Amino acid sequence: MKILLTGGSGLLGRAVRAELTAGGHTVSAPTHAEYNLCDGDAVARLLETGRPEAIVNCAAQRRPDLCESDSPEVHSLNIDLPARLAAAGVPLVHISTDYVFDGTDAPYETDAPRCPLNGYGRQKAAAEEAIEALPNVVILRVPILFGPTPDLRASAVTVLAANLMAARGASVPMDDVAVRYPTFTPDVARQIAAMLPGVGITLQGIYHYTGTEAMTKHLMALTIAPLVGCQAEQCLPDRHPTAVPRPYDCHLSVRRLQEAGLWVPPTPFVSALLRVL
Repeated sequence: MKILLTGGSGLLGRAVRAELTAGGHTVSAPTHAEYNLCDGDAVARLLETGRPEAIVNCAAQRRPDLCESDSPEVHSLNIDLPARLAAAGVPLVHISTDYVFDGTDAPYETDAPRCPLNGYGRQKAAAEEAIEALPNVVILRVPILFGPTPDLRASAVTVLAANLMAARGASVPMDDVAVRYPTFTPDVARQIAAMLPGVGITLQGIYHYTGTEAMTKHLMALTIAPLVGCQAEQCLPDRHPTAVPRPYDCHLSVRRLQEAGLWVPPTPFVSALLRVL
């Protein structure tokens, strides 16, 4: 198929582009310099010029601290862009987040009520509400991601490795409260590829994909430390993190994907880390 991929230079987008290209699809992944995705006219030109047969939307501002202000640029990227892409009338796989939940009632099924705690979660929830009923739309919620990247700081998982190495033996505080499920981007890419329109495949609505290993950032760091030549003693558990509110535990149920026979088993955390680090 001829596929338009937005956010193709990002952490997830890189993996999606590699997977879809390897699968024989023709992938167009325009850069921000070519088409400003925050500009409605630019998005319209992109759709008219490219005439895709399917769209995968990985573009988003995902840093919660930057999303709290709900600036026009963030609003356009996180809320307006999905609606504009969905209006094209071709199959759309839109990437959303576990942050649409407050983390108090895990595991969450796909039809659980949204109850976001922070600006990022509210924006992604608003985007879902605007497009979920459309017949051409699939929404795939994912949790914290990591994967191959030229910059370890591109992921909230691998940045822990960068921080430990930069500390030169000093201790580094790590959130030891919120429970996360680190998920490997090549796994997500394979899952997206499996959900694209094909023979006998007609999907609509919300699905979940996630890693299965529950870890705080402190536990992630303890796992990462020996892999990058650092000491476990550097990993200081922080029981009172002062940042934008994060959900406690947003474990996503993958029941719907499993029942559809499309679920891609996730790569174990350590195995994936070794491939990245």
